[in-house]
Formats: sequence, structure tokens, C-alpha cells
Amino acid sequence: MVPQILSCSLSFAAMLEEARAAESDNDFMSKCGIGLKECRESWTRLRVCERRRIGPHAELKALVQEGNELISIVTTIIKKKRRNVMAKRAAKAEAKRLQGDARGRGASASTNSKFQLPNS
Repeated sequence: MVPQILSCSLSFAAMLEEARAAESDNDFMSKCGIGLKECRESWTRLRVCERRRIGPHAELKALVQEGNELISIVTTIIKKKRRNVMAKRAAKAEAKRLQGDARGRGASASTNSKFQLPNS
């Protein structure tokens, strides 16, 4: 069990480190998501050890609690990043819409000012 716990725990840390160097918001969220999965795997294995009384109970209880806190932290990071990305996309779409409206108003103003022949 120990090698498996070490493997997924180290993978969690490595994915969060890779997320820091992400090339885009989507890349960041993806790497954090993979790290979160690894963290959950570690946490699950630690809970199994705790329930089966494998290892010092007090230390396992503290590690399970810490794993739970890490899961909460990374989950919050991902949720906030998603919210920020959606807000950024919405602002970009709104800016495009406003540019389109401004162009549309400019075109209609020019059609209204065309020279018209008076009635004869």
C-alpha cells in the first residue's frame, strides 16, 4: 500500500507543479483536475489504511484530514478558475456584441443621411 500511496501523492504534487507552468487556462484546469484525481486516490488509500488500522492511528487520522483539506483547496481553485474563465469569455462576447451594435448604428446613420430628391 505504501508504494501506491507514494506514487499517487507524488503525482498529485507533480501535476500541481505542472499546472503552475500551464500554457492556457484550459491547460491549467486540466492539470489541476488530474492532480485532484490523484489527491483523491491518495486520500482513499489513506482512509483504507485508517479503517484497517494499518499504521499509527493518530498519524493516519491527521493525514486523512490533510488530504481532505487539500481536496477542498484544489476543488475551490478549479471552481474559481472556471468561473473566471466564463466571466472572461462573457466579457469578450459582450465587447464583440457592442462593437457589432456600434457598427450597425454607424451604417444606419449613413443610410439616413443619403441625398434625397425633393418631390416635384
